[in-house]
Amino acid sequence: MRENQSDITALQAGLKTKKPARDGLRLYTADFDSVSLAGFYRGRSAFLMLSGPSLNQIDLAQLNRRGIVTMGVNNAWAVHRPTLWTCVDDPGRFIDTGWKDPGILKFVPTCCWDKRLRIQNPDGSMRASAFRVRQMPSVMFFRRADHFDHERFLTGDSVPWGNDAKHADSLGITGKRSVMLVALRLLHHLGFSTVYLLGCDFKMAADQKYAFSEHRAANAIRHNNVLYDSLARRFEALRPHFEKHRFRVVNCSPGSALTAFDRMEFADAVTAASAECGKPVSTQGWYEPNPKPQEAAR
Repeated sequence: MRENQSDITALQAGLKTKKPARDGLRLYTADFDSVSLAGFYRGRSAFLMLSGPSLNQIDLAQLNRRGIVTMGVNNAWAVHRPTLWTCVDDPGRFIDTGWKDPGILKFVPTCCWDKRLRIQNPDGSMRASAFRVRQMPSVMFFRRADHFDHERFLTGDSVPWGNDAKHADSLGITGKRSVMLVALRLLHHLGFSTVYLLGCDFKMAADQKYAFSEHRAANAIRHNNVLYDSLARRFEALRPHFEKHRFRVVNCSPGSALTAFDRMEFADAVTAASAECGKPVSTQGWYEPNPKPQEAAR
């Protein structure tokens, strides 16, 4: 009973000194229980895996080191299994094996809660799955916002993904919505202080579309390149906002056309991100602290 009372007292003291949440963003379970994960990965770094072809130019196995957290978007999880993942489009566009993987924590717009997944037949055709997003493991839901403001991006109670086609954002840009905006907003909310960009090519050509096999019509390629131009303007405007909130974004994508952020070699980013957990491990003495020298030798 004394131990329980001590625990309660410590908890009460912690609640009294608890700092305010970093923002008002809330997440939700499939049962719509409200959850705050603000600062959950406080002060750590993450690799954000986008879908550009340059993802295939680096040794993604290095991301399996201790201490490294990854977030994937869309079908980038077919290239490398991430720790975290997010999307903004219809869930049926993304490979069902990723949805079913309990080892991937997935962040999905609330409007996709009851959307049905799709599966691929042996002949390559698609059909509706028997499952819906709300039935998948390890899924959290967020409220998606249709307005981008470069001075309030990290502080709102919802997750901006751009603007609708009829209204201009804080920079005068209409439309131009992107999962990359959502991923960065979520990573900041989760407490990451540094994000390393991978597969952030910011250019698309008929022979260089994604890091995975997928068809894209000529008009879709043009649309993506226009989108990249608008996102580049937004990121230039966001950089002072990021610096104000001590949120660092670094581009580690070979040949990337995005110049808004500092560059770093992938190998250097891996070394920095894994340094704290990369030291040699000795199992001796953890169960019996401070053994005598002769006992430790045995």
